[in-house]
Amino acid sequence: AAGATYWFDAKLPNHAALQERLAKAVAGGTMPEIHIRGDAASNYQAVARVVLACQQAGITRIGFITEPPGRP
Repeated sequence: AAGATYWFDAKLPNHAALQERLAKAVAGGTMPEIHIRGDAASNYQAVARVVLACQQAGITRIGFITEPPGRP
């Protein structure tokens, strides 16, 4: 909800760190699939920044992880 970005459970210090991780993932030779799990209170701008970074890295497989209503 505060706009922070995580790679698995590690909080990334800035947007450049996300771009660096995505570039390394692409350089691995296999096209990665990125899964985005947004906080229920997230604003779309934070999620859009992640999607844009994926697109700029050449990643086309982006999925969203959701939780059913009523689950914490």
